[in-house]
Amino acid sequence: MGEVYRARDTKLGRSIAVKVLPEAFAQDPDRVARLEREARVLASLNHSNIATLHGMEESGGRHFLVMELVEGETVAERLKGGAVSVEEALRIGHQIAEALEAAHEKGIVHRDLKPANVKITPEDKVKVLDFGLAKAMSGANASATARSHQGMESAPASAGLSHSPTLSLAATQAGVILGTAAYMSPEQAKGMDADARSDVFSFGCVLYEMLTGRQAFHGESVSEILAAVLIREPDLSGLPSNLNPRIPDLLRRCLEKSPKRRWQAVGDLRAEIEAVAAAPRSMPAPASTAMQTRPLWKRAIPVLVTALVVSVIAGMVGWSLRTSAPALVTRFSISLPENQNLTAEQRHLLAISPDGSRLVYSANAQLFLRQMGEMEARLIPGAGTGVTYPFFSPDGQWIGFYSGQDGAFKKIAITGGAPITIGKTSAPFGAHWYGDQIVFGDPTKGIMRMPSNGGEPEILISVKEQEGQAAYPQMVDRGRAVLFTLAQPTGAQSLTERWDQATIVVQQLASGQRKVVIRGGSDARYVPSGHILYALGGNVLAVPFDLKSLEVKGGAVPVIEGVKRSPVGQTGVAHFSFSDNGTLVYFPGAAGADLSRTLALVDRSGKPQTLSLAQTAYEFPRISPDGKQLAVGIVDGKEQAVWIYQFSGGASPRRLTFGGNSSNPVWSRDGRYVYFRSDRDGKVGIFRQLADGTGQAERLSTADQNDLRHYPLTPDPSGKMMLFEFRHPPGGDSDIWIFPLEGERKPKVLVEMPRFQSHAAFSPDGRWLAYMSNEQQGNRPEIYVQPYPGTGAKYVITTEGGGEPLWSPDGKQLFYYWNSRIFAVDIHTEQSFSFGKPSPLPIVGAIQQIGGPRNYDITRDGKQFLVVLSSSPTEASQRPIIQIDVVLNWLDELKQRVPFK
Repeated sequence: MGEVYRARDTKLGRSIAVKVLPEAFAQDPDRVARLEREARVLASLNHSNIATLHGMEESGGRHFLVMELVEGETVAERLKGGAVSVEEALRIGHQIAEALEAAHEKGIVHRDLKPANVKITPEDKVKVLDFGLAKAMSGANASATARSHQGMESAPASAGLSHSPTLSLAATQAGVILGTAAYMSPEQAKGMDADARSDVFSFGCVLYEMLTGRQAFHGESVSEILAAVLIREPDLSGLPSNLNPRIPDLLRRCLEKSPKRRWQAVGDLRAEIEAVAAAPRSMPAPASTAMQTRPLWKRAIPVLVTALVVSVIAGMVGWSLRTSAPALVTRFSISLPENQNLTAEQRHLLAISPDGSRLVYSANAQLFLRQMGEMEARLIPGAGTGVTYPFFSPDGQWIGFYSGQDGAFKKIAITGGAPITIGKTSAPFGAHWYGDQIVFGDPTKGIMRMPSNGGEPEILISVKEQEGQAAYPQMVDRGRAVLFTLAQPTGAQSLTERWDQATIVVQQLASGQRKVVIRGGSDARYVPSGHILYALGGNVLAVPFDLKSLEVKGGAVPVIEGVKRSPVGQTGVAHFSFSDNGTLVYFPGAAGADLSRTLALVDRSGKPQTLSLAQTAYEFPRISPDGKQLAVGIVDGKEQAVWIYQFSGGASPRRLTFGGNSSNPVWSRDGRYVYFRSDRDGKVGIFRQLADGTGQAERLSTADQNDLRHYPLTPDPSGKMMLFEFRHPPGGDSDIWIFPLEGERKPKVLVEMPRFQSHAAFSPDGRWLAYMSNEQQGNRPEIYVQPYPGTGAKYVITTEGGGEPLWSPDGKQLFYYWNSRIFAVDIHTEQSFSFGKPSPLPIVGAIQQIGGPRNYDITRDGKQFLVVLSSSPTEASQRPIIQIDVVLNWLDELKQRVPFK
């Protein structure tokens, strides 16, 4: 709805709150109109329990509200410690009722009353906030409300206010939900008109939560919460036992499903609170003597009869709903916090539990779990870092994942705790938990499996090298067959074509018969509706599929447009997941490269200077030793190549590498050569090419085809040795190695297992080596420095995370990247090694994946940083919204859109 900032009114010398529209919606007419409606609502209200509006302003095309700054905590924050006393609940409730009464007298319905929208000042004054969803009551309802306040005038609402949208089926299908599920009235949840009695229902929900410490209507998903609001009665047994009996009655009348049976005016409700507040507690009435003396079997008869009648009625209602009521397809989005960024997007980062009640995702290389009925996700600390490929056990009680720092599959209970290692393996291509087995793709062997309780992986389906690489398996047909993707080996095709032209196959385990079911696509999943979903480009398509005959029964139809894919086609990953009960979750985005990137020089004050280059998918820029040229990787959506750019602008950018996919440029010390990684000739390795483009590229190393981290880092100060990353053994942890650039070129290890080490950089004088490592198990990556050659000494530079280190040209500072910021650390090496406290630089919008190659560099005078930005520097200063799109009951929609033929 908006962003609220604490601000200072310099003219009047007071603190204020400023509510602005996010920049992404600043020009949206509907959003601006909604903000204006809120301003008109607040301008018409003048009450001590409602936050005051000082004015509405506009500057540079941005609209904002200037409001009273309300200090203190919200009711939601106070309830984190549990229920409050009945006296406090009634005191707070009385002031909320007075605020609602004042709004209703003006013909205004709040429509989003909840604990988070009620603040308590340090002086115990209650303030009702956020009238962003407020709506003027329509004529009949407004007149009825005005008549209920005899002797009070009701100001007519403007016509614009009455057009504020409410929840409806159409709005829901468009992904718009107005209100908060757990506090909506039944009529609001159904999309009907919401009048003053809707606020009475929401008030009852808030009062109930203050008295019990839990929500009146709850569930593990939004659909379950809405169902509870519509069908279930609140459980009043959780109320304190010694309440005045008028308080439960007050709540019952607030929470009646029918608006006609509720309190008809909040003023009557306020008067009732005043009456019971005088005696909020009473002793429980003694049990009836007659009841106590009656035989047990006679006392049980009424209870049993009541239970039987309720069961029959509930069964009839449930059958009626199941057979006649169509499932409501509901769409909404969950935004990740600003301090969470997706990492390792070439691997699956998102999964939903089989029952749809929980989702898990990987951000900042860590694991987060979110209950669908809760507002925030929580970190699963025991999972450690370098976490990708999360997946749920069939019963939803465990989360499996791949630990990059340990090179192993692990599992952890949804309640947290210590992770359990399932088995060591190389970096997998997808994983699926079926029964007591976990199946996964191995690009060099085929489809593997291992026991979910731990054990050695074994080959389930062998795939020969000439057949391609097996990825993203799923057990289907009660475990009798496997659905998976077959892609050509690296180097056989361009990056994108490799996966968009892959084949999707299903293989029976008993006979070994393999059948191609889809040509052109990857990352296929069979869903309970009887369809196969698969990714092609930036979309997910669906085809009806018969498990008995293992045949497609209709044409492909795009069903999800704009799904985040693996960057630059590195893998076939599509970031979506679904539950058995029909909930779909996915990261919205697009396939291929981000062609809107720019390169900029940013000084230490944060001022950017964009280079005169077209926007495209830049990566890993490196400045030449003389500071006159730039080598940078560019991805055009199909392949990667290294280009050379003159800072003087006297010549057009020049492509340096041809053939295969080439990336990760590194300059030689004298500037004559550019070293790079390439998969040309179908074999990954390190090459070098004369920087002027003459001659042929020379291969310096050949990696195992599964070694995705085999790339050059930096030459040593002598220029005769090259640092590079190397998985040893193949598929194991990444270590830092060095090899001679001439002669035999026999490599040797510098920093090795048992932990993950990467991104090493020599200090300018060659005496020190900085790198990132997960050396301490369970910890996030940190920055380390050790002498070169090694003496056994080691210094931990960071304690709160860090990656991708870079030395300043004079060696007096070390830079690193963490949580969307570049940090600087002062380094002293003259007599002994010492370092200062890290501090962030005011550089905003630099693109960098933790664990990925360094995406920034520094000029030779140390005054400017060369960074990759998303779009222009102005746009890059705003963090892009990372969100998870959720669709409830999506499989019902899928059946209608893609029927069987």
